[in-house]
Amino acid sequence: MGGRLDAQQIPQSGADGGSSDGYLRGKRLTDYFEGTERPAFVLSNESKGIEHEQGEETTVVEPGSDYRAVAAITNERVLLAVGGNDERTGLNRDVSLPYTEIRSVETETGLFKSRLTITARTSDTYHFPLGGRTDLADVEAFVERAISHWVAVDRRLEKARDHLSTIESNIEAGDPKAAADAYRRTRELLDQAGEVAAAFESGTDAMERRIDQLDTRLTLTEIRGHRTRGRQLADRAEDARSENDYRRALEDYTTAKDQYERAADLAEDTEYHAVGEIRTELASISTAVSEVRTEPYLRAANACVEALQAESPAPERWANATAVCHETYALLRRDERFDGDPDALRFQIEWLVQNRMNAHERAAEEAVARGDDHRENGDAAAAREAYETARDHVEQARDLAGEYRSGEPERYEDALETIGEPC
Repeated sequence: MGGRLDAQQIPQSGADGGSSDGYLRGKRLTDYFEGTERPAFVLSNESKGIEHEQGEETTVVEPGSDYRAVAAITNERVLLAVGGNDERTGLNRDVSLPYTEIRSVETETGLFKSRLTITARTSDTYHFPLGGRTDLADVEAFVERAISHWVAVDRRLEKARDHLSTIESNIEAGDPKAAADAYRRTRELLDQAGEVAAAFESGTDAMERRIDQLDTRLTLTEIRGHRTRGRQLADRAEDARSENDYRRALEDYTTAKDQYERAADLAEDTEYHAVGEIRTELASISTAVSEVRTEPYLRAANACVEALQAESPAPERWANATAVCHETYALLRRDERFDGDPDALRFQIEWLVQNRMNAHERAAEEAVARGDDHRENGDAAAAREAYETARDHVEQARDLAGEYRSGEPERYEDALETIGEPC
């Protein structure tokens, strides 16, 4: 007649199918289960087997001689198995229906017969008849509850996969905000899926395996995302550094370092294969952060050295050194993250201005001497050009004296009147 069974008590029939009290040929029902899958209910019938409706066609799969049909309602699926059905080999026939693929469940309980009906999302319908009056209300309630929880978890995981696929693409596109939003949404969905799994005690382990797999993917994506973003920021920092935009360079290097530190910590926690490479890249970024903090002051010092090493008056080198030192002075006053003494640099600027005025004076004197030579040789055009050059240097020296109060502008005004004109 069949009815309810205990899966652990189903005897294993002989491999030749000769056992008169066998259920499935050559194996126990529990052999079908993997991992933490476990049955909540097990039903059986002796000869009715399974009715399979597919469209307008109905197929009856009956058990072989001395075997039975079994329906196992587990924490992961409904498993229907028919013992010794295959006519050629006598092997078992079975169909597995995960709860995410089941559309509905119905049960009928009569005086002489009962029936469990499962309808798949493909519209295939499976009837499992039982002899006698078998109350299946608890079976139906369990399956409905399992479908509800499994579908709820599956939908959240599907949405999480969609968000997960956008994280790296957003990072590659240089949109970290969109990537962060996608990450937060993915994490929320995984947490929600975990809450649903916890509410379905019978399926917690099975559901959590799927959740954990996606959680691992999210962690690996997060590692790659932090590393990719760190590289992008480091490249941007290099560009800013090459343009002497040290504040932006330091900000990008610092943020890149933070990204690499996150990637390295996650990589170590998960034993990520490239943790060594990430640590090496992090060390390089840390070195760049230290270098860029001292680089503005060193650049100012190098500009001063270049001006001192000039063989000619080279007022343009002194002008460049003054500009670099002035820029560095302003940076040190605004941002304490950079190394250097702004007060010492202020005195350096005064010294540079004085040397710049001296360079203009020497350049003016050389230009006047050339002009006098050209005038004596009768080359009026060349003389005029030399005198104009001299006046330009004197005017620049005068302007510097007025701007920085490092000299006497009147002195240069007097000098302008002494520059000769060609005859």
